[in-house]
Amino acid sequence: MLTKKNIFLISFSYVAILVIFAFWNGCYDQLWCRNYINPILTFFWPLLVIFPFSLITYKMKEEVFVRWWKFTRWWIPLTMFLTLITPDSNSVIMSWGKEVPAVGMTILYVFISTIIIIRTWLRVRKEQ
Repeated sequence: MLTKKNIFLISFSYVAILVIFAFWNGCYDQLWCRNYINPILTFFWPLLVIFPFSLITYKMKEEVFVRWWKFTRWWIPLTMFLTLITPDSNSVIMSWGKEVPAVGMTILYVFISTIIIIRTWLRVRKEQ
């Protein structure tokens, strides 16, 4: 079962792994990193923003976390799917690459998650 604590630990682990891969042994300067690691990081980019929101909702009421998590568990896979089906930047159809949908959908996610958390927190606080 995915609880507040589990989501927090999983998202923290992902951030730790990301930092290790991204900065380990000057990864960005090496060809294998640009060819293999960077595409993986681009695909999993949306998972990076789960950590701050899991940290924010950790000390809040359970209802705030549940409402945010219901939104997150369909938005993040949707973002990853759109990133996956977007052609590479050298495609004739679209020239922007996979970064635009990944970053664009993540920015929307941050905005919508913030609204969901604030509205739910205010409503819960008002009911007390």
